[in-house]
Amino acid sequence: MRLLFILALTACDMTPSYVDTKDIEQAAARGAWSTVCKGLEMTEDRIRRYAAEQLWKTKAPAEEQACICEHLPVGDNGWDAAIAEGLQTLDDDAIVGCLAELVERPDLEKRTEAVVALSKTTAPIARATLAKVAAAEGEIATRVYALAAIAGNKEFKEPMVGLLDSPTKELRAAAAAGLRGIKDRALTDRLISISSSDPEGEVRAAALLSVKAAGSSKAQDMVCKAMMEDDSPAVREAAIRSFRGTRRDSAVKCLRAKAFAEEPEASVRDALLEVLKSSPNDNAALVLCDAIPFWMRTYVKDDIPDKIPGTMIVKTQNDRDWERSYECFERAYRKSAGYSCFAKMHVGLWFREVGGKNYVPSCPGYENKNDK
Repeated sequence: MRLLFILALTACDMTPSYVDTKDIEQAAARGAWSTVCKGLEMTEDRIRRYAAEQLWKTKAPAEEQACICEHLPVGDNGWDAAIAEGLQTLDDDAIVGCLAELVERPDLEKRTEAVVALSKTTAPIARATLAKVAAAEGEIATRVYALAAIAGNKEFKEPMVGLLDSPTKELRAAAAAGLRGIKDRALTDRLISISSSDPEGEVRAAALLSVKAAGSSKAQDMVCKAMMEDDSPAVREAAIRSFRGTRRDSAVKCLRAKAFAEEPEASVRDALLEVLKSSPNDNAALVLCDAIPFWMRTYVKDDIPDKIPGTMIVKTQNDRDWERSYECFERAYRKSAGYSCFAKMHVGLWFREVGGKNYVPSCPGYENKNDK
């Protein structure tokens, strides 16, 4: 009888040929680590991912967690994305180091995806490896993702500074963005220079935002100048968006100047409307009110704003400060000299919506229709 009991216990601990998440959960609870590791061999991604998570989250002994490293590599130069996903937020250098070793290989299949997976762990070895990948030769997209993963980390300032001179604009932009939040006088001066001298708009935009984040006394004047004068829409938009949620009168004054200067790019106009709407400063609400006539004359010519990107200033004003809408729309309607039929119809319909009693023209294609 005693022999049968011992054999029964032994049978319970035998590693099954197939396990699901429930089996893994129960095995982890009783410390049957070979069964948990078996989950790493299953064909279903969800099971392999769960097995990897359980091995470290339930604090399996280090020698048992080693099965993660055994199953991470696939073939000669592949890796298991599901197992790697199971390592998210893990801060153990020993296990994450196995993924880091794979990421360092230039011939690794889907290396960019592996960089992203590594960046989602929290182990120190992950950031150190990503800094190496960013600085070494390799696929540009992979290096850009690696730079994003070490962004703002003063420990890796030098590799990022080195890439500010890269001949590749994507790397220069990623490096300039990655240096955001690192306060260093010489670095800020370098970024100030780049924000006006780099030939690529996306690089200038990234440098400009990093200068602003550094709190340089020159930043606001630079931002205002960039949003008004830079020939790159990306720079103008980035400059505007850097004032999102601003409470400062000086910043709103700059945004006001931009609102009354013709802007050919719809995405930049949209950004300006969004930022003015986001500001709690009442002067920002006044800009949206005061600029309606200018926007109607300048941008709304051949169709209604609903069909012209970056022209919905009337709706934005109403969303931001509806209590003032009647006054704003009435004034905009009275100043309609020089409006197209579409602009006058648009303002007239909004004015009527908030209680105005006014004539609304019918424009070609919109006869007896409401354009809102």
